[in-house]
Amino acid sequence: NPCCVIHSLLTDSNHPTFTMVFNDKQLEEDKALLAKYPRNFEAIPKQTAYGEGDDAVMNQQLEEDRLNALVSSITKTLKHAAESKQRPIFTIALIAGDMVILDAIHRAGVLDKIKVVFVDTYTLFPETLAFLREVEAHYGFKAHVYHAADIPTQAEYEAKYGLDFWKKDLEEYDRLCKVEPLKRALGEFNSDCWINGRRRDHGAERASLAVYEGTKLNPLAFWSFEDCWTYLRKYNVPYHPLHDVGYSSLGDKHSTIPVPTSKWMSYGGERSGRFVGLTNKDGSAKTECGIHSKNRPAKKARVESQSDAANPIKA
Repeated sequence: NPCCVIHSLLTDSNHPTFTMVFNDKQLEEDKALLAKYPRNFEAIPKQTAYGEGDDAVMNQQLEEDRLNALVSSITKTLKHAAESKQRPIFTIALIAGDMVILDAIHRAGVLDKIKVVFVDTYTLFPETLAFLREVEAHYGFKAHVYHAADIPTQAEYEAKYGLDFWKKDLEEYDRLCKVEPLKRALGEFNSDCWINGRRRDHGAERASLAVYEGTKLNPLAFWSFEDCWTYLRKYNVPYHPLHDVGYSSLGDKHSTIPVPTSKWMSYGGERSGRFVGLTNKDGSAKTECGIHSKNRPAKKARVESQSDAANPIKA
């Protein structure tokens, strides 16, 4: 059927990700949904005050030099990952930093060597799924889409768990819709290199990130949010439509809100609209969904150190 497109990169029977079929009607619906967002960067804030005259010229040149250095570094890092690792994957949530990485992978010429994984939590903004299809067409790839096990559609998820399952049991929701699908992807691909978009300026548990973290690779670790947008502007990279209406970051629609543009580029500002109103079981503010939070060596070492300090071994 020429009207149908297979939404998958299902070329290996050992990696049975689900296949979703969409047709011309879906594509037209996507186009109509996204049409109201201009995505011309005019709604995206800039932080740097360049000054005037010679100051402005020199400051802008320094910014250009910095970006060129960052681009050179990320290109080298991604090429090394593609060449030295056997099964690299990139998990994409389509936020600004992820689009930097995707575009850099494409420009480095290694998109065919890195599997792109997308986790559909079944609680995402409609614009996110439409943007995924748009990005796939733009770069000429198909993402491996993962979701809650044995629940092939959002309708079936909602019929089984309802619209507010996350309210009833947040930890189980995270496990079912985020943690388990991601672990399944890592396991099915037997990945030896997990590329992701975490950065130090996200704050909270990410403040001490390095680029190389065992089997995790954080190529944007030392980038700022402003650096990401400088890159997107320079290369005219497609960005998530909801950035145009105040969302600095994107996640589940029930816990993500717009952020004042004056706060976007501040430390931790990008993710300040995420996990709104959610707390962990211990009462602390939620800053991670569980995919990354319990596995970082640096965090594990701090936790163990604090535990040892609180419970010293007595001779």
